[in-house]
Amino acid sequence: MCKRVVIYARYSTDQQNPASIETQIDLATPFVLERGWTLCQTFVDAGVSGVSFDTRPGLQATLQGARDGSFEVLLCLTLDRLSRDFEHSAKVLKLLHFHEVELWTVHGSSQVSSMELGLRAVLNSEMLEQVRYRTREGMKTVAKKGRVPGGICYGYVIKKVLGADGEPIRGLRNINPDEANVIVWIFEQYAKGSSPDAIADELNKKGVVGPRGQAWRGTAIRGHRRRGTGILNNELYIGRLVFNRFVYRKNPVSERRVSRLNSPEQHIVQEIPELRIVSDALWKRVKRRQANGKRANARRLTGRSSQLPL
Repeated sequence: MCKRVVIYARYSTDQQNPASIETQIDLATPFVLERGWTLCQTFVDAGVSGVSFDTRPGLQATLQGARDGSFEVLLCLTLDRLSRDFEHSAKVLKLLHFHEVELWTVHGSSQVSSMELGLRAVLNSEMLEQVRYRTREGMKTVAKKGRVPGGICYGYVIKKVLGADGEPIRGLRNINPDEANVIVWIFEQYAKGSSPDAIADELNKKGVVGPRGQAWRGTAIRGHRRRGTGILNNELYIGRLVFNRFVYRKNPVSERRVSRLNSPEQHIVQEIPELRIVSDALWKRVKRRQANGKRANARRLTGRSSQLPL
């Protein structure tokens, strides 16, 4: 029987190699032709996590095709390309079965049964949790040693130092003098009364390149005080590294990551004076203005005067 087939391919994040999409399609296409099937279409999700569902346009288009009766077989390289979430995997298989669509994988060379999908989904989910745990613990170790885990924030560059084993020591930073001057200027302008949006506009007019090579936005400067995000809230600028302040969990309903404050004993705080860019006095002036602004907003909501001295 000449079955109509669609291929679904995915790679997880923007840091992975997009060529993996081409590899998945290159392996799946001859699999279809060898069986005398007809390849109707290929759906792709590039740089999308396997634990997401509604936010994957390629997957949603694939499932819509199943509802419309556009094909009889959905083919993936492996089941983890379809999903790493047990609940999502079961949901997809139920929908395919209801519309009489078979799920096949190139790796298994056969149709996927409910039992196989369930077992593999559980294993994939467990593997994902292990990867998250190892990554998080590795970042904690880096932070405890006074090095910066994660990416490069504005104002710093990677400090290249090799360890005794000849491998680069990760998490070391040097101050970028040009960007440091911009940071100090931002703090000074905010302390004098300028808004983050006005500061961003002025930087863009001057042609100053923002974080990650993009234009400046007020949100990048304002950030979120509680989470320590944004230029004005980054404690690394006063030589203090704060890590593991929050833990993130995915809301099972909205599928959005939600931050929760960790217990104080879980926080990792390290003083790194060589990375100081902003003086304590300037930092305190900014914090006072932020606090006054917060109180002013609260007073406005209650109908009281918002005129507070800086």
